[in-house]
Amino acid sequence: MDRTKNSTLLSCRGLTKTYRMPGGEGEDERVLHVLRGVDLDIARGEMVSIVGHSGVGKSTLLHILGTLDEPTAGAISYGDQVMGELSSAALADFRNRTIGFIFQFHHLLAEFSALDNVMLPALIAGVSRKEAQQRALPLLEAVGLADRRVHKPGELSGGEQQRVAIARALVMEPEVVFADEPTGNLDSRTSSEIHELLGQLNERTGTAFVVVTHNIELAWLMERHLLMQGGGVRELTDDEAPESFLPSRGESVA
Repeated sequence: MDRTKNSTLLSCRGLTKTYRMPGGEGEDERVLHVLRGVDLDIARGEMVSIVGHSGVGKSTLLHILGTLDEPTAGAISYGDQVMGELSSAALADFRNRTIGFIFQFHHLLAEFSALDNVMLPALIAGVSRKEAQQRALPLLEAVGLADRRVHKPGELSGGEQQRVAIARALVMEPEVVFADEPTGNLDSRTSSEIHELLGQLNERTGTAFVVVTHNIELAWLMERHLLMQGGGVRELTDDEAPESFLPSRGESVA
């Protein structure tokens, strides 16, 4: 897998997302414009944060870039492969092999051990159980949970569960991991540990990380900082105060 730093990993051009909202009695339907012609390039091995106020479409953009949702218009390419040209089956296979996901809620399977949860994407891809285990064990060690591999999610702390989810996101050696509020459900100390871990994993694996977050420390830990505003995306400079672009305490994030 080509992990040459700074070569383009993914590009999107003219990315648009609209939703048609039913109107009230006697009213015409309304069109909600979430993304308005977004152009964006992500480099291999890059660490990128996306910030912005609640409801501006940060999670929507992340889901579209990760092929979990489709744009209304525009195109996404990974290298020479245009996502819109793939069949549903080919897209699902591409997603499983190329893209990892970390969410605010870890979505671990309660009846499976930590090791089995990490192995799952590899098993779905048809990797043998032996090879899947050989991939998963070093990742559990990397996230500091080798000695907790037989424990089920209910036997792990919130931070440990999120570490398992991070290991799971990396088991297929993806080129990019999309993380949606990965520390939003954790206390400040555990959040700091997760921030440090993401940086370490980026250095070790060369995997790019694109992170939607309202956590200022995590956002500014990234190499690039993107602001979503008015359906578009722009770069934030290092001297711009991040606090003004982040939700206030208690505000929901979208």
